[in-house]
Amino acid sequence: MATALATASIAPSAARDLRGQRVGELNFPAGSLLVVAGVPGAGKTTLLKRLLPQAGVRLLDSEYGRVRLSRYFGALPYKYWRPLVHASHYVRLYRALRGPESIVVHESGTRSWARRLITGAARRADRRTHLLLLDVDPGEALAGQRTRNRKVRPSVFAAHCRNWQRLLREVADSGHPIHREAATITVIDRAVATELSAIRFAGPHLLPDAPVRQLSAVA
Repeated sequence: MATALATASIAPSAARDLRGQRVGELNFPAGSLLVVAGVPGAGKTTLLKRLLPQAGVRLLDSEYGRVRLSRYFGALPYKYWRPLVHASHYVRLYRALRGPESIVVHESGTRSWARRLITGAARRADRRTHLLLLDVDPGEALAGQRTRNRKVRPSVFAAHCRNWQRLLREVADSGHPIHREAATITVIDRAVATELSAIRFAGPHLLPDAPVRQLSAVA
């Protein structure tokens, strides 16, 4: 008989490594801002499309702004109007922070300035930020890019991968400032993401049968 999947609720100020584990749901406090991060092609969009929308939760994805602005600037190379996409994305974030909904932000996580901007805005709005890091092998991410037919330039992707490894090293260092920026940091892999049945904002409530291991080192 198959083993039932556990619900993992993340305790405040914790860095948790759920890679290789069986997790049914992730549960965060209501009203939180959750940043779902990973390199291009990691599977963030697939995960969020499968689990959202849900009542009381607002998803913010810069891709929506890119699609909308492409109607006006699509004839130009994207690099020339990319700043407008990012600006509109953060304007939407600031507006959402004024409302009552929990917020999920789709973000690469490889730009420290963007992470600090998001966490700082949330802090000023009296909200705590939670980081969900989707860690995949670069080969998996490249396959994901091919599947969605939106490949990132090799040099840009290489930079994302370098910055991602730096982010994981920062997370593994309990003294790094990132642990003051975020209330919780959770690392998952593609298998965990595929098995997740829900990301909820109704916690935290800790279940003893939901084993998680402390993140002490990252390969």
